[in-house]
Amino acid sequence: MKNHIIVISGPTASGKSDLALNIAQEVHGEIINADIGSMYVPLSVGTAKPAWKSEIITHHLFDILDQPVNFTVVQFRALVQSLIQEIWSRGHVPIIVGGSAFYIKSLFFRQHEIADSSDIVARLEQQVAQGLVDSLALWNKLCDIDFERAQKIHYQDTYRIIRALAIFEVTGQKPSNFEQVFDPVSSFYFIICKRDRKDLYERIDARVHQMMNNGWLKEIAALQKTEWQNFLIAKKLIGYDDLLHYAQNEKQSDLSEVVATIQQKTRNYAKRQIIFLNKLEKDVKNHQKQSKISGFVDDINLTSCDVGLYIKGLSNRILQTLS
Repeated sequence: MKNHIIVISGPTASGKSDLALNIAQEVHGEIINADIGSMYVPLSVGTAKPAWKSEIITHHLFDILDQPVNFTVVQFRALVQSLIQEIWSRGHVPIIVGGSAFYIKSLFFRQHEIADSSDIVARLEQQVAQGLVDSLALWNKLCDIDFERAQKIHYQDTYRIIRALAIFEVTGQKPSNFEQVFDPVSSFYFIICKRDRKDLYERIDARVHQMMNNGWLKEIAALQKTEWQNFLIAKKLIGYDDLLHYAQNEKQSDLSEVVATIQQKTRNYAKRQIIFLNKLEKDVKNHQKQSKISGFVDDINLTSCDVGLYIKGLSNRILQTLS
């Protein structure tokens, strides 16, 4: 078999996990998780973790972290590369699926190992949230440090500006020295799931309600006053910080308002995922033109597409490639 992988991503609640399962059944695939939240053992309801242990399809990288520790994209890429080889050895197709955008990106762009900068990022983000500094001031600071990197970031893109500044604080070197290199882990099929916005937002709202019905508050209660509490607040996994705060101050909050806030935050997160993945799609396509590695990039609108027909066509194409 030729060495190909399938990578499936998309915004939260878009249906990528179901698509991955259906494709896996067609092409003898095994699924590798690329959602950071689902890697942590005690996080299940709020991460919409699938019942992966009961699935016929083999799943990997679920429930691999039982301590509140960070798992870098460099560690993720290395572990995925090892799993890919194992899956190929069984004559199966690796299918990597998830919405954690930087983990997906690391499969295409190799990154340097940099010491943990989460504390620095959190400090800068807090300064912005408190109005002590704005994105333009941070961007100007980045210009002084690394003009080349600053010119590639919009002055209002606080997210990337902060992370560039954090790299400088951790390493003492210009962030541009650590620019990523296009180096896919394998020949690939990269599929980006999309939905009409109204459909996506309705699915997000329904999912949050389902999580609450499935016992998200009980999951939160088990994490209170443990080492997980501060970790989750710092990690900013959607909804966990809101529900932890609600659990601590139940009489001061209206649960329905908390749920509405989580829904809004999730919709905003989905917007950021869409923007990120649109850019990643363009970057992969542009670099692929000059690469010797075989690659195919596609997107599918799961609102309007005949999913069964799409999977059949894709499966035939993949099986022809792998035969």
